[in-house]
Amino acid sequence: MKSLLARLAAATLLSTGAIALPTAASAEDHGSCDAASDVPVVLEFGTLDGEDRVLCAKDAAGDTGLEVLDAVDLETEETTAAMPMVCRIEGQPTPEQEKCGNALNGPGYWAFLVAKEDQDWGYASVGLQEYEVAEGDFIALKYHLMADGETVEVAVPASVETRAAAEVTHDSAYQSDLTVIEDDDTPLAAIALPIAIAAALLVAVAAFVVGRRRRG
Repeated sequence: MKSLLARLAAATLLSTGAIALPTAASAEDHGSCDAASDVPVVLEFGTLDGEDRVLCAKDAAGDTGLEVLDAVDLETEETTAAMPMVCRIEGQPTPEQEKCGNALNGPGYWAFLVAKEDQDWGYASVGLQEYEVAEGDFIALKYHLMADGETVEVAVPASVETRAAAEVTHDSAYQSDLTVIEDDDTPLAAIALPIAIAAALLVAVAAFVVGRRRRG
């Protein structure tokens, strides 16, 4: 009886554990940003209040620029126009500085720039919502005053050192490390619950059968 239940319990643990596990390779890369599909994100607040950061969006190549910002947990707000623009990042500029209405009305804007490693930063050809990040891309968001002209100076270069220093956020690393055996669109709870129920039924049936045999 005990042997049977132990085997069933072990099978249950193995079946539920197989649903989502970090792969060995991804576990090693958990704190790094050195894969070709990893995207370093440089955030510079310029004249605004805020802490400049270099973040890493794990396995984000192919995502839009806006999806990359979401992957590294940056809070954004957009204008309300038919073609919206990101007007606020991490609460900056404040509503007093930028209303984020139908159009930008503050003294500056969040410039969106891209570069390959060891190349100069340049304006992206399209906005964050449309830009599809390619492998090897670095992206930068710099708050730039319009009074300073069109040239945007990003202090941090697109370099191997910047990539190495990029901070991997918890959510970004978790999404990259998770290996799901079922279809990607299937919620984890929807897989685990039926397995747990089936395992419990198996244990109950085994106990009933063993009990009948002992009585017989």
